[in-house]
Amino acid sequence: MREYILFAILIILFLAVILFTRYLTKPVKGLFVVYYLALSILFVIIKKRIDNKFEDAAQMPNAYWLVNNEWIADIRHLLFVPIIGLLIYLLYKGYTDPKGPWKRSNILGVIFPLAALLAVCYWLFSYTYGYHF
Repeated sequence: MREYILFAILIILFLAVILFTRYLTKPVKGLFVVYYLALSILFVIIKKRIDNKFEDAAQMPNAYWLVNNEWIADIRHLLFVPIIGLLIYLLYKGYTDPKGPWKRSNILGVIFPLAALLAVCYWLFSYTYGYHF
């Protein structure tokens, strides 16, 4: 299970963002939580199946490479696209909320570090799970 530490950290961070925002209703938060928990279970099950299927396939590393990379590409898009959309929505709501705890200049200053952090997490996820054998 040590191989899934990065994935667990990402899921915990994403769920923390979802659960601690005040701009989403409880049903929407619940929908996101169910989505990410189901995605986590699906990721681990299918990744294990792929690893077990090609465990003894030393003669066919290209087949493993193709199947694994396609799965990682699908899962990273299912993982990152909803959270990016949600973060854009939350930044917009925070920018337009006059009573919000953040001032408009603070939100504009958060966009670039947040985008850089998401890009690094996206790359790290792709590299960690997609490019090894």
